[in-house]
Amino acid sequence: MKISLLSLFFVISLIGVFLLLILSNILEPRLISIEKINDKLIDKKVKVQGEIFNIKTYKDSDFQVISIKDKTGKIDITIDKILNLKNNQTITIIGKVTQYKQYLQIQADKILLK
Repeated sequence: MKISLLSLFFVISLIGVFLLLILSNILEPRLISIEKINDKLIDKKVKVQGEIFNIKTYKDSDFQVISIKDKTGKIDITIDKILNLKNNQTITIIGKVTQYKQYLQIQADKILLK
């Protein structure tokens, strides 16, 4: 009886852990304004929306840095591939806040075009 209860608890625990892993990949962070991004959010996932005003493409390393702005501020977005984006295009980014030199930026995991 003790062994079967222990096995049951173990199975339930494993199911809970797997559900948490699945939900963490499915759930997206809520949309925040650029001004709310600060040092406390470094290494955290965020979702922001803004208008592209500058694009730097590094073809040798398949890398882009996109600058976006909203009503509250501006931030650079790093992308590990080259996308066909244009200035004045509105995009939504989900990614991790990082710091390069003294500036905060977002390393994009997902980009949604409007």
